[in-house]
Amino acid sequence: MQLFLLLCRVVMVVAVTGCHRDRDKDHRPRENCTAAGFSTVPVGLDSTTKVLLFPKNLFSSLSWASFQIFDEIYEIDLTENKVPEVTPSGTPILPTLSVLRLGSNRLTFLPDGSFSACPALTELYLENNAIDSLSNHTFSGLDKLEILDLTSNRITVLPALMLHPLPAIETLYLENNKIRVMPDNWFSQKEEVPYLYLSANPWACSCSLDYLRRYLDDYELNVYVRDGPDIKSDADSVVCDSPHWHQGKPVMSLEESDLCSSSTELGPSGDFHQPSHPATQRTTTPATPVTATSSPPISPPPTLSTVSVELYTVYHRVVTWSWYQTFTSLIEWSDHSGSLDTRTEEPSAVCT
Repeated sequence: MQLFLLLCRVVMVVAVTGCHRDRDKDHRPRENCTAAGFSTVPVGLDSTTKVLLFPKNLFSSLSWASFQIFDEIYEIDLTENKVPEVTPSGTPILPTLSVLRLGSNRLTFLPDGSFSACPALTELYLENNAIDSLSNHTFSGLDKLEILDLTSNRITVLPALMLHPLPAIETLYLENNKIRVMPDNWFSQKEEVPYLYLSANPWACSCSLDYLRRYLDDYELNVYVRDGPDIKSDADSVVCDSPHWHQGKPVMSLEESDLCSSSTELGPSGDFHQPSHPATQRTTTPATPVTATSSPPISPPPTLSTVSVELYTVYHRVVTWSWYQTFTSLIEWSDHSGSLDTRTEEPSAVCT
């Protein structure tokens, strides 16, 4: 009877076309169904399987319940499928799941408590999706998580409290996103993250990035960069993208004065003030204006040629001198000149 049951079990395992049964490096029972065209978990897999590999298949949804038959499931790999979303669960449906791979799917958003169905996760891979926003509670309940991979998404903002539910985090991948600023005290829950990947982001090197600069100074040996299969410590891989006068400079190489100076906030003086050429100034800048509050005094009485010169000078030099004031001055001068002529002619008449 026992032999019959064993044979039935073997038949059931062999019957799943496209899957191959073996063991992983830690000798866990593994079912490898890579590129087999599955859109759901196939019937007939051994319930004692601990590692399920479904990369390059056709899964268009993630149903936690479909994996519930595997009592001791340890790892699920759904890399390169078509999963568009993750649905939170009110209960821990997969309490033994430790590794979840959802890289290269179609995820754009992760709601609060996205992975509440598997609170024992220690590794979560979400690379190469289109995730553009996260929240403070996206990873709530994952207090055992050690590795979080968010490489090559579209993340623009890091929620201020995103790491607070992750006290055990050891490796954090944030490479190749669109992150410009790191919130102050972002690592306050876990001050030292031993393996941190921050390169290929458009960091905006202004005063708001001073926290990251100081963090890199303190933990520069924890910052890594990947070059293919090679991994090396390189804090200088975190470089400025803006403003343009800091572009390409390692954030760690800057001082607080470089980030928080007025030129950083408003731009270098050369961008906003270009002194005019001296010759241009002479032709476009008027002479110092002389504001006329009353008619110019006439003492001693000027000759006609002198007045002409004075009027000419006023017209060219005094930009506030109106035509009305000029005309009034000319009339006053004429009246005064006429009275002078009368006084100079009277003595001649007496002499005659």
